[in-house]
Amino acid sequence: MSSVIPVVRNLYVALLHFPMRDRKGKVVATALTPIDVPDIARTARTYGARRYYVVTPLPSQRAIAERLRDFWVEEEDWPTRKEALELVAIREDLEECFQEIVQEEGEEPQVWGTTAREGLPYPRLSWGEARKRLRERPTLILFGTGHGMAEELLAACDALLPSIRARAGYNHLSVRAAVAIILDRLKGENDDRNG
Repeated sequence: MSSVIPVVRNLYVALLHFPMRDRKGKVVATALTPIDVPDIARTARTYGARRYYVVTPLPSQRAIAERLRDFWVEEEDWPTRKEALELVAIREDLEECFQEIVQEEGEEPQVWGTTAREGLPYPRLSWGEARKRLRERPTLILFGTGHGMAEELLAACDALLPSIRARAGYNHLSVRAAVAIILDRLKGENDDRNG
């Protein structure tokens, strides 16, 4: 038995590298962090995601992600890591991911953004409402890199998930940690808790 939680066919995760903000607020394409590919794949597999998209417009960055994925998929001595890395799909833009999900699911997914920023003028779900909606239709959860997603990307989401530790004085988690926390809050073993 490779995991406790069965694969749920309607959960998708995307790690985006454009359009992101840099330290000064400028919109940029961020560089891939190599550890994000296998680590987020393992988290996605643990929590039953159907696919984990690594999305970047930069051909050199897509090539790096593909090499990382292929290394683990071809490595026979690590079968559980191989199983996780088989979820990884490297794409040039978010629209490709969206259309793939529509084709596979037969309907458009709801798209949820994640951000540590508070006070944004976009709809924000509670954890309880997100868990309820997650069971109702396919869902694509977007995670940003750099200093977060650009406004136009956040505005295009159907809703934003709650910030993690929004009222803490320091709130700058690695994206790997944020993915794990968010997926656990949505699909952990205590997913029937109120939220």
